[in-house]
Amino acid sequence: MMRSKRSLLLLVLATAFVFSCAGSKNTVGGGLWSTLGGVTGVSALSSNFARNLAADAVATQALGSSGIDAAKKGLYNSIAKAGGYGPEKGTDLLSVLKSKKLDAPAVNAVGASLTKAGTDSGLKADQMTALKGLWDPMAMTLSK
Repeated sequence: MMRSKRSLLLLVLATAFVFSCAGSKNTVGGGLWSTLGGVTGVSALSSNFARNLAADAVATQALGSSGIDAAKKGLYNSIAKAGGYGPEKGTDLLSVLKSKKLDAPAVNAVGASLTKAGTDSGLKADQMTALKGLWDPMAMTLSK
């Protein structure tokens, strides 16, 4: 009887450890990956982002249609990377945007499109904060 209690306790401890590891990817964007529901939610946010970029004249002129598609995939990859997952669809958002040599109005247009995508996707305050935390360092790098 004592042996089965010990086995049960070990099983409970192992299960608790596994669940605690699953939540350990809550870095700036990592929390966003998990709270959006992984692939499905991040893909939806990325699609909204691309739609908003395409609707913004400044962003469209700066990126072009292939750049918008690359930015969509780049956002997905940036969130995945921040969540501790490998990129599935090419490079990250910063790399995509750096290659376009954006001016200040274009950087602002991309940021506004990203914020609108978060709003359109119904992100909560903590998710918007995580999205902003992902974008702000990129915007600073692009503005240099």
